[in-house]
Amino acid sequence: MIELLSCARYRYFVHGGSAILQVEATKTTTPGFGLPPSRFLPRRYKPRNVGSWSGHLAFASDLIAVTQPSLIVELGTHWGEAYFTFCQTVEERGLNCLCYAVDHWLGDEHAGQYGEEVFDEVSQYNDRFYKQFSYLIRKSFDEALSQFADDSIDLLHIDGLHTYEAVRHDFNSWLPKVKPGGMILLHDICPKHQDFGVWRLWDEIKADFPDTFEFHHSWGLGVVGKGNVTRSSLLSELLFDGSQEVREELRRHYVIYASHLENLLGRFPASGGRQALYSAPEVRVQVFPFGEHGYSEENTQVRKMASGAWDTLVFDLRDPNALGPLRVDPGSGPAVIEVGDVLIHSGESGDLVWSSQDWRPEPAFTVGGTAERPFSDNQSFVISTGDDPQILLAVPADLKGPAKLTISLKISPGSPQAVEIFTLQLKRLTTEFQQQLSAMDLERDSLAIQLGDAAAQAQQAAAARDATQRSLSQTQQSLSQAEHRLAAAENTLFGMQHSLSWKVTEPVRKMMALLRSKPRTEP
Repeated sequence: MIELLSCARYRYFVHGGSAILQVEATKTTTPGFGLPPSRFLPRRYKPRNVGSWSGHLAFASDLIAVTQPSLIVELGTHWGEAYFTFCQTVEERGLNCLCYAVDHWLGDEHAGQYGEEVFDEVSQYNDRFYKQFSYLIRKSFDEALSQFADDSIDLLHIDGLHTYEAVRHDFNSWLPKVKPGGMILLHDICPKHQDFGVWRLWDEIKADFPDTFEFHHSWGLGVVGKGNVTRSSLLSELLFDGSQEVREELRRHYVIYASHLENLLGRFPASGGRQALYSAPEVRVQVFPFGEHGYSEENTQVRKMASGAWDTLVFDLRDPNALGPLRVDPGSGPAVIEVGDVLIHSGESGDLVWSSQDWRPEPAFTVGGTAERPFSDNQSFVISTGDDPQILLAVPADLKGPAKLTISLKISPGSPQAVEIFTLQLKRLTTEFQQQLSAMDLERDSLAIQLGDAAAQAQQAAAARDATQRSLSQTQQSLSQAEHRLAAAENTLFGMQHSLSWKVTEPVRKMMALLRSKPRTEP
């Protein structure tokens, strides 16, 4: 059992019979007080420059990773920055989880009114990446209620209309749908301007629910557990059992990472805004089947796509003897490259014969040329620092054509200087995280040794106690037996002293005693 006492100490209790030993160890000042550093890199960041949820993306990803929900529901999706973070985490972690986004995609008085372009874009994005487990429900929140059973939702996110009456109705209506021990996220708990009223509901929730936590940045995010949340991870312990100092440090942990994401990605928005990287309107993508003479320009196929936006390209590979392994050159210069689904269908039957999804969590491709992967745990993120980026698909060499290759890409080209700065920032961040992980690993090993020593001492103390108890039990048994013998002797003596023969022989005993006491004289 681990008890977090303060921002600087842990206390371990080791039980060995009735003996309790205690070890205290000073903790190094790493961010999050033992919480592993966030490494989530969102695929969808500030879509259309709407980023009111951007500061909470890493926390949401970490929360899903440790709680491993089986059903996630979001009320109010808009462009889907939060929702697709949920989906990305489910996909990257290989979780067996269904995700549902509920929204009528018409807008409201707070988000503004909008047309079909929002739903169309969100729907296309969902189909491209997450259609295997993610579903969009285009209904009002009340209309969608009947589609979910009571006590079925592990994680519920409420981000609809933000008046007090509306959010209170949403919370009370959907609360029965959440599992006991499940969690609810409420966005915008901080704003008090105009008719925003989530803060009022949040004050009521904090008074009524024992497990709550609040973030104050990015418009505020409330975390509330329904019933008693199982403390199955360090993150849940810090959220609901940490001291005030620990909670402040936890907030700081995610604020710092949010600033890292903004530094890394905020300068290169997904669409609109500044154009730091998107210097070319189009990008050429080439596919090289492996032919008789290796990779050759004679067999290459070229497609063009818009820079800075996701696109799905299709290549017809007609040569039956030149398929695997395949090489894809995504552009011909410095760029930030994101790779989505890669599919190969038989050109004859149309059957799917190879998919990047089948390789998860292993990488479905390697990189070469001027391409590199800055993150080992984000397989789809690639950076090209020069003019020859290469993606080598892990297609079996004996897989023959004809075939159809479908690949989803987002390529954001830029000047070598911009990409170099971006690359250095990513490498620096990765190095910092690796150093923090190494420090925590060393500390964990040290604490584990101390804990093991304490456990051994507890076992020795328990063994000594047991031996003492056995010796004491034997002594008590011997004493009891002696007491029984003494009582028997006393009873025998009492019986003799009060018998008739004892009284008759009393003169003789006295004479014998007198003779024994008289000194003997020499003859």
